Amino acid sequence: MRTTVAEASAPASSANLGPGFDCLGLALEIRCVVRAERSDEWSITHAGDQPMEGPESEDAVLAAARLAVGEDRPLTISVSSSIPIGKGLGSSSAAFAAGALAAWRAVGEAHPTERLFEFVSELEGHPDNAAAAVYGGFVLVDALGVPHRLPWNPRFTPLVLVPAESLSTRKARMVLPASYSRGATVSSVARATSLVAGLLASDIDLIRAAGGDEIHEAPRNAFVPEVAKRIRAAVDAGAVHAAWSGAGPSVIAFVETTDREQVIEHLRSMLEDSVTVTAPAVAVHGAV
Repeated sequence: MRTTVAEASAPASSANLGPGFDCLGLALEIRCVVRAERSDEWSITHAGDQPMEGPESEDAVLAAARLAVGEDRPLTISVSSSIPIGKGLGSSSAAFAAGALAAWRAVGEAHPTERLFEFVSELEGHPDNAAAAVYGGFVLVDALGVPHRLPWNPRFTPLVLVPAESLSTRKARMVLPASYSRGATVSSVARATSLVAGLLASDIDLIRAAGGDEIHEAPRNAFVPEVAKRIRAAVDAGAVHAAWSGAGPSVIAFVETTDREQVIEHLRSMLEDSVTVTAPAVAVHGAV
C-alpha cells in the first residue's frame, strides 16, 4: 500500500459577532493542524490541548475523518491545535474541517470547497463557524444557507478576550428562549444590518449602534454575567464594538487598528489576570 501523508489546517472563528446570530462569522489566524496517512487501523494523537469532542462524544478530528472517508479506510492521524477549546472560538468547526480535508487528501480524494462546507455545517449544526473555518475571512450565511465572503475592512482589528473558564455550546444554547417579541426581532435586524454596513463603510456610529443583542446575548448575559462585564470593559477601553464570541465565554471586540496597542494596554489593566487579551489577524485563508 502506497502511503500518502497529507496535512490540512483550518482557522479559529468568532461566530455571531453580536447581532448576526448563526449567520455572521470571522475567521481568526489561530489554527488546528491535522496530518493523516493510510494505516492498518485507526489511531489519533494530540499535541498540547485535550481533544475536541465531536459527535457521540468521539474525538472531533477522528469523527470527521471517519465520516469523510469511511470506516474501512483507516488512517493514522496527528493533531496540533492552538485554538482554545470550549471558549467560543470555533474549535470544533476547525477540527471537523481540518480532519475531513486531511483524510480526503490522504486517500487521494478531491472535493470542492462547497462539499467541505456542507460536511462541516452538518456536523456542527449551524453554518456560521463552518463558513468561517472553511472559507476564511468575514463571512455571511444567507437565509438559504449559502455562504458569502465579505471584504474585511483593514481599518479595524479584532481583539479576543479569552477567560480561563469554559462554556459548552449546548449549555449556552439551552438558555435561549423558544420565541422572541416583534420588537426584539426588529431590533436584531437593525443591529445586524448596522454592523455589516458600518464595517464595510467605515462608519463607526453604525458599528456602535450594533451593540446590545437581545436574541442570544441578553439571555446569556443573565447566565454568565462576567461576559457582559468584559464586553463593557472592551467598549470602555476604546473598542468600537464588542460581543460574545460564539457561545462564549470569550469576547470578540473590534478596535481601530491605529488604537490597537492602546486599547490592549487599557484592557489588561481593567480585566482579571485570568483573562488573556490577544489580537489575532483575520485569517485570509480558510481550510487549506
